[in-house]
Amino acid sequence: MKINELVRYDIPPEILALWRESESDILLPLQELAVKRHDLFGDGNLLIQAPTSSGKTFIGEMAALRAALHRKKVVYLVPLKALAEEKYHAFREKYAPYGLRVIVSTRDRREFDRDLENGTFSIAVVVYEKLSQLLVRRPERIEEMGLIIADELEILSDTDRGPVIELLLTRILAARRRLIGLSAVLGEAKRLAEWLKADLLFFERRPVELRCGVLYDGVFTYRTYNDFEEGEERLVGLDGASAWEILTENVCAFVERGEPCLIFVKAKHESRRGAELLAGRINHPPAEQTIEALKTLEATRSRDSLLETLANGVAFHNANLSREERRVVEEGFRTGEIKVLVSTSTLATGMNLPARNVFISTDKWRYDKRFGMPWKTPILHGDYENMGGRAGRYSSGQAFGRAILIATSPFDRETLWRNYIEGEREQVAPQLAAAKLEDHILQLVASHCCHTEDALYAFLENTLSGRWIWAETLTLDECAFHIRAAVTRAVDAGVVSQASDGRLEATPLGLAVASKGITIATASALEHWIGQSETRFWPEIDLILAAAFTADGRMVQMSLTSGEYDHAGYVDLLKRLTEKEDITADVPLNRIRNCNLMPFFDEVRAIKVALFLMQWLDQASLKNLEETFSTMTGQIVAAAEQISWLLDATAGIANALGAAPEFASRITTLSERVQHGVPEEALPLARLQTPELSRNTILALRAAELHTPKALADTPARNLTKYMPAADARTLKQWARRQSNEVRPEQASAGAPPPAAVLVLDERYPGQVFLDDLPVRLQEKQYQLIRLLAGRPGECVPYDAIYDAVWGEVIVEPNQMHFQKRKLVAALAEAAPHRNKLIRTVPKHGFVLDLSPEEVVLETPRATNAA
Repeated sequence: MKINELVRYDIPPEILALWRESESDILLPLQELAVKRHDLFGDGNLLIQAPTSSGKTFIGEMAALRAALHRKKVVYLVPLKALAEEKYHAFREKYAPYGLRVIVSTRDRREFDRDLENGTFSIAVVVYEKLSQLLVRRPERIEEMGLIIADELEILSDTDRGPVIELLLTRILAARRRLIGLSAVLGEAKRLAEWLKADLLFFERRPVELRCGVLYDGVFTYRTYNDFEEGEERLVGLDGASAWEILTENVCAFVERGEPCLIFVKAKHESRRGAELLAGRINHPPAEQTIEALKTLEATRSRDSLLETLANGVAFHNANLSREERRVVEEGFRTGEIKVLVSTSTLATGMNLPARNVFISTDKWRYDKRFGMPWKTPILHGDYENMGGRAGRYSSGQAFGRAILIATSPFDRETLWRNYIEGEREQVAPQLAAAKLEDHILQLVASHCCHTEDALYAFLENTLSGRWIWAETLTLDECAFHIRAAVTRAVDAGVVSQASDGRLEATPLGLAVASKGITIATASALEHWIGQSETRFWPEIDLILAAAFTADGRMVQMSLTSGEYDHAGYVDLLKRLTEKEDITADVPLNRIRNCNLMPFFDEVRAIKVALFLMQWLDQASLKNLEETFSTMTGQIVAAAEQISWLLDATAGIANALGAAPEFASRITTLSERVQHGVPEEALPLARLQTPELSRNTILALRAAELHTPKALADTPARNLTKYMPAADARTLKQWARRQSNEVRPEQASAGAPPPAAVLVLDERYPGQVFLDDLPVRLQEKQYQLIRLLAGRPGECVPYDAIYDAVWGEVIVEPNQMHFQKRKLVAALAEAAPHRNKLIRTVPKHGFVLDLSPEEVVLETPRATNAA
């Protein structure tokens, strides 16, 4: 089926043209099935179970666009912040120029939360938990959602997050909202579709074949994903070598053949060290554009290590990298500059990467709450499918991909083949039945979904756990007892009240707890701190430590070695820093100060977090924090996000308890400062959340006293380009002028404002220009033409110069210049119709860009040393 045929489903020609450019002229088989046989553009629920790279994401995108074009609100649910960022930027780049409002909402992306609550969006990309919290504050908003797309539904089996997602999906079903679910590794797809009241589209073919197999003794024995055909392929073999040595030799051979490789390992330090070792063995040109992009970022351990490995086209990817570092690495791998990428499972789910070969470690670390420590366990079959599915992606131009396990003995070869090549997907395992039910009952009561025990019973019996577990293992009386006991615990905690007639209501405290998404246990600890602190002076570290000590504040992913625990002296440092504080309250800080016993391991980890966050607030550089506290940037930023979230919840609880407004306001300000790592006076800049306005840039502007709207409005844009690209400087100045509501002195003296930049080109992002602040996507020749004309605004650029710059030695007909000029003018005019005469022809001479030099900004790549 051709994309153009979708016009019969009311898809505008402009959108179809965009889809042809970004996807293909023809729908993939799975996509055609969804449209023709499963009523994708209809009203019924749909569950799609299909392998990676089969086109599921674009199915969701097509449905989202059609719903949005019919003025329905669309929510695209994802499990990970990284996926939310990827989809948000992709949707915004494609559809914002058409007029659709695209927003994103995750724990660390709060700037659109008000838009999400008010329903001022066309498409919202949201992490599951954020939608659950929204429905507490604004439960009526679910009625306005015309389509909800739930991606990566295997998250239902997650021990920690599964229960919240299960309740959210049950609410969506109860509200009769249209739901489209997507997954690659559901072991119970038919039963899940029945629960979702959805038509099941089960599809097991990939557009690009995948060879799944085991490499042993130089022979890669595989089975093809599509046809289950078995075969062998001779690769590199080494007698008696370790798995890593075998991997290294084969990766080197693949790179020599120009085949990109993705390697999954179980630990963050293994990904970095693995990349360093491979970079020493692989002879590949440097990833120059990626290197230049990294040099513009703040110096960190990871950034410096990446700069070394990228000299040979090798990189690593893990949660220790900053968000910006991960984004740069991902883009470098997509463009082909990076040939080898060593990663933890951060890239295993949903990310679109063009690997030809994927090597997979069969171990992973799993944290067990029973023991308070991680332990090593084999990966699941679903993990193998998700990771292996990164190979042989559609549109990569590859005939097939390889998902490779390495065996060093006949036993390994046999067991790996049985478990992962011949093995079956794990069944969906709903987790609500094993969760603390009072936390979830609070969510249901606070969001006005259930107001009696009978209503709770009726709702919970329709959850996945209710249908699959409770109905088969518990009697009716036992179910009622569990619900009644959970209600009692919620009432005892003060988050739910129960009237004499049995009616349940969330208390003001309960509403605050549910809307912030924290547990009742964490809320009780924060409520205690508020009671001890409202009428006293408290230092910032006091509240930060209290938040880090809560159940939701314990960060098991934060590294703390036994050596640090014994010798780093974090406890003594905390006592020295606070020895002059007169604290008599019953708070964690005081308990630590007055105890001579060594705190528990998790408590020392919380102290470490509080200490480096205080230096983060004091504007310490990331590199300095990493070295002082033996940590990494990704962990610092993750801790800042988590503690900021808990401080925001503390402010909400304080307001609910009727605390003094100044007290709650101070906590809110501290929450924002912890999130961004900047002083209070720089928060207005941090709230802008623009990609180029990083913490490092904000601190540099603050040091130069350019952090206020008035100072920015009074500063020429050229003075800001030392801190950011010209286009961002211009946007920042526009914001500053709106905030300061003042006219610049030079404008007043001249009697009229100078011309504003009309056309902005940033050569780091070829293929796109900004015209009157609107992004315009251009094809290669059109971009080359506008780039040439932008270098000489107002001048007639001769035909010969245009021919040489755009076509070089390639011979084309002369009318190609005029054809490309017409296409360029049409693309610009589509974005800004009043600019339809921006480029004019001087007969027999050339083309003129009718703008003054002041109206054109041409940003060229810069190499700045952020160290």
